[in-house]
Amino acid sequence: MLRRKMKARYKSLILALIGIVLVLVSLSTGGTFISPRSLVDALAGGGDPVYYTILVKLRLPRILLALVIGASLAVSGTVFQAVLKNPLADPYIIGVSGGAALGATVGIVCNAAPFMVSAAAFLGSIGAITGVYLLTGRMRLGSTSLILSGIALGFIFSAAVLLIYALSRSDQIHRAMLWLMGDLSGARYDLLGGMGAASLLLVCAVLYYHRHLDIISLGDRFSKNLGVSGMDVKVLFWAASLLAAVSVSLAGVVGFVGLIVPHLMRNIFGPGHLRLVPAAAVGGALFLLVSDAIGRSIAPPYEVPVGIITGFLGGAFFLVHMMRREGRP
Repeated sequence: MLRRKMKARYKSLILALIGIVLVLVSLSTGGTFISPRSLVDALAGGGDPVYYTILVKLRLPRILLALVIGASLAVSGTVFQAVLKNPLADPYIIGVSGGAALGATVGIVCNAAPFMVSAAAFLGSIGAITGVYLLTGRMRLGSTSLILSGIALGFIFSAAVLLIYALSRSDQIHRAMLWLMGDLSGARYDLLGGMGAASLLLVCAVLYYHRHLDIISLGDRFSKNLGVSGMDVKVLFWAASLLAAVSVSLAGVVGFVGLIVPHLMRNIFGPGHLRLVPAAAVGGALFLLVSDAIGRSIAPPYEVPVGIITGFLGGAFFLVHMMRREGRP
């Protein structure tokens, strides 16, 4: 037992060191490369003022937003995989992305301010979550039917978005498409405070229920016998859903983070959610951080939306993971 705890501490320390290195690398990379020496000088208040502006006004808020959103999506995916007992569950499985896409598209077509577009996307997400929750609660559906309800609502929202596209101008469609690809370029300090606090509270709520998640993962019969109530499951459902809603409202649809990262962290830190939840948060934050750094550096002066990068990286990782798993005796 002591050896297992020591291994977990070493793994946590290594993950933290990797995180520090990746943050520094992300600060340096982009359309304009900033050397480590210039990076230190700029952050210390000296050196080239242009570098200071790039770092503090552009890259730092974007990095912080990537960390918060990546952590939120990974924790949300961890909860959904446990509650639904489905290893392929992710934060968007209940129609959050479809509702947010519809809300954001309406806001963009109406030429709303960026803040109002985010608010519309958040309201669309909440509408989708509420619709799935009421539908499954009224019809007493199980986890499989909850997933199917989310998929059905997602199709309806997608059809509504396409209808709006058919009636809109090309420039409006382009803006909406960029949002749907996942975009961190709108990161601002005034949004980070409230979003970071909300995400932290929700992650802490999930961590408080780590024992319940361990029990739920064993199956419905064990959950009922060991005292996990329906209210506990509802709290976890809403915490995970709100984490996804907050994330998608500010950055668009960023796929694979909530699907891949929990699998990877579970293989490293084990299935116990006391370690898995914080590990998934850190892993998701770093995964999205790396994806955004690649998107900013791959084709300067243009930026590739982060959702495209996570799609490539996440899809490739998932295929390799599945092939390795199928190859085991």
